[in-house]
Amino acid sequence: MRIIILQKEKILLLLALFTLLGGLLFLFPLLYQAILARSRLGETTILIDPGHGGIDGGTQDYTGNLEKDINLAIARKIRAQLAQCGVQVVMTREEDTELAPYQPGRGGRHRRDLSARIERARKAKALFLVSIHCDWSTAAQRRGMVAFYYYRNPVGKNLALSIQEELNKVQPRPQKAAPGKYFILEQPGINGVIVEVGFLSNREEAALLQQPDYQEKVALAITQGILRVLPAAADRAAAAPTPPQTPPRCARL
Repeated sequence: MRIIILQKEKILLLLALFTLLGGLLFLFPLLYQAILARSRLGETTILIDPGHGGIDGGTQDYTGNLEKDINLAIARKIRAQLAQCGVQVVMTREEDTELAPYQPGRGGRHRRDLSARIERARKAKALFLVSIHCDWSTAAQRRGMVAFYYYRNPVGKNLALSIQEELNKVQPRPQKAAPGKYFILEQPGINGVIVEVGFLSNREEAALLQQPDYQEKVALAITQGILRVLPAAADRAAAAPTPPQTPPRCARL
């Protein structure tokens, strides 16, 4: 009787071991893919660009709050969120400063500032450039967050669509990602989007943009939009040949 019981215990033990091995064999490919994905994220650099800064305040709301400060606050939150996910982040500015100081007798400061932002993206070999801005309109009722992309850049468009989908979960009225003719987005080799996080000409939206909790929600939506398309974009970038460096195009702002 004891021999039979021992044999049953051995059989059950063997069945448990086979089940465990089968489970490990099933999970190994998934774990391997997860490790690879995590590794790709750690090797990927995203450039976050808080628009304006320093002598360039951007637009402002009715109480004098400047766009440049809102852009920087949201950009810092995006950087922190992406860093928590293991993504390398570079900022065009981390303080209230311009990238091209004013030089008496020399024009084109704004264009030089934009070119400096583009150069930072190139130097960092950034997969994405995400530029944060606030909008303004003479129509005070206009509101809403919109992601803009360059129509000839499918990677930038895909990123803008992903970010817009996440932004629409935050705002009451869904908007559509839109093509835009912006100098910073038209540069060869730059997969960029400009995210307008709201209208400072709309009193309600301007008030929301002063609230840290709301800024966190907006930042999280942008971060989630980036992370949704990041693995596939990183894979394509790794498989593609390195394009030749091309000087910035002189396009309309």
